[in-house]
Amino acid sequence: MKTKKIFLLGLMLVFISCNDKKVFSEYKTDFKSNQWQKSDVKSFDITIDDESKNHDLTLILSHVYDYQFDQVPVIISVKNPKGETEIINIDLILKDSAGKDKGDCLGDICDLKQTFKKNVNLIKGNYVISVAHDFNNSYLPNISSLGLEVTLSE
Repeated sequence: MKTKKIFLLGLMLVFISCNDKKVFSEYKTDFKSNQWQKSDVKSFDITIDDESKNHDLTLILSHVYDYQFDQVPVIISVKNPKGETEIINIDLILKDSAGKDKGDCLGDICDLKQTFKKNVNLIKGNYVISVAHDFNNSYLPNISSLGLEVTLSE
């Protein structure tokens, strides 16, 4: 019985230590009929408490397996505590040159992680990060969630 308790305690410590770099993580799952409407801007409110360390900002897009598009253009707006806004245009690259999904796929859903800011210093305070797609149609099909993670840089 004592061995079992020690094993469980060790397992808990492993899980806790794996997440010590994560500052923020949130997912938006309110995509009606798995469609991301062009007018539906997703916003994330983040508080940075420690400005002495650099951070990485990563988008996570969950989509159906074997997505019909190789990339998805997105517009990211980062409003800092001073009220200044930075606009970042990127393409989320969903497939490699061979046409294989770049995300981690389980069943029929793939989670693509793409860092759009790496090793940046974020000043202490509240940030609002907004994400909209810049796809040519009124909606982007087959999307189940959009997430944002902020982690400490290595």
